[in-house]
Amino acid sequence: MDNLIIKPSYVTLFQCVGPECEDSCCYDWQISFDKKSYKNTIKHPLLATTAKTAFIETKKSTSDWADIRLTAQGSCPFVNEHKLCDIHAKAGEQALSHTCKTYPRIHKVIGGNKYESLYLSCPEVARLVLFSPDSFQFHSSISGVKQSSAASPMWLEKTHEYCLDLLVSMDVDWEQVLLAIGLLIKTCDQVRQNTLPIEELDKRLQQLKIYAQSGALTEQYKNLPYTPQPQMHAFMTVHNELCKTHSRGTRARFTSLNQAVGLLCNEENNYQIDGINQAWTEYAVPALVNHTDLFERYILYSIYHHHFPLMDSQQLSWEAFRLLVLDCFMIRCYLSAMAFKNKGLSESDIVMCFQIYQVARQHKTEFVESMSKTLEECGIDSVPAAICLLKTKI
Repeated sequence: MDNLIIKPSYVTLFQCVGPECEDSCCYDWQISFDKKSYKNTIKHPLLATTAKTAFIETKKSTSDWADIRLTAQGSCPFVNEHKLCDIHAKAGEQALSHTCKTYPRIHKVIGGNKYESLYLSCPEVARLVLFSPDSFQFHSSISGVKQSSAASPMWLEKTHEYCLDLLVSMDVDWEQVLLAIGLLIKTCDQVRQNTLPIEELDKRLQQLKIYAQSGALTEQYKNLPYTPQPQMHAFMTVHNELCKTHSRGTRARFTSLNQAVGLLCNEENNYQIDGINQAWTEYAVPALVNHTDLFERYILYSIYHHHFPLMDSQQLSWEAFRLLVLDCFMIRCYLSAMAFKNKGLSESDIVMCFQIYQVARQHKTEFVESMSKTLEECGIDSVPAAICLLKTKI
């Protein structure tokens, strides 16, 4: 069978907006140069002067030979007065480092197939994923690569496909979709551990669809308790870690979000989860009346982008599910805070809440590790416990 390239339309539609970007990747990012790009840049007659002080040689590998030394203003020294790249302007796109040439593009090869995607840490990508009506039209083509590769486990491919099926076909709110996905993941883990046959995944999918159609899924979600203490601990811990690890924590864009969060603190500067949840109901939900599919889009992106329930090429489906729920919880809290601050939400506000969070979520290993630790501290050890993070009222 020929190997395929799978590509959603948001990959094809993406175009860098350059100096118009509200959170340019030419600022505050660690930019690595491979050996060839580094050598070509320091020898280029129009770039050599800047290059003398622009690099820090690391020589970790040929693909990670040097890092950019950012200016006092936090920008790449090759950014010119027009907020454009001098390397690109004076030496052409082919002279860029692999990092600059590819970001925000990324791909994964799973079972011989290549899955192309984009990082949501780019504001323009976030805008496409969240708002473009054509973003999730998927296309496949023959890759031309004939080499054999290990087949992806059947339990993984079935679970991935069935999670997408549940998201697209179930006529329930996104929180209830996540509940159904969580129940599917528990069956998936039993299949993965060979305690259940693979056919049980097929049966579970059909059960969950019937469960949703009968109203039983909605009823189960309604009966879950409101748990403010785990929610408060999760938000406080993850937000503090975001402030600590975010590469742009002192920039106006991040400060704007952090100030919005601060407005929902009490006199002792403690986060008030009840206030955040109330802000969701009173301000955010009415402001999102024209974007009711926002979280469905984000979940669809996450399932495809990570090849969920795969997590960083590891077969850890339960952990992937817990992190997806925590992602939705944190982003919802940020939307609540911004809606409370601005008494509504603009498209730019929405993009900011998703994108700022993803800068750490998609690029900081230590941030993801701290998220997993927080989930353990909160006792999020079951599907109901995870979904309770999403409850905003009794």
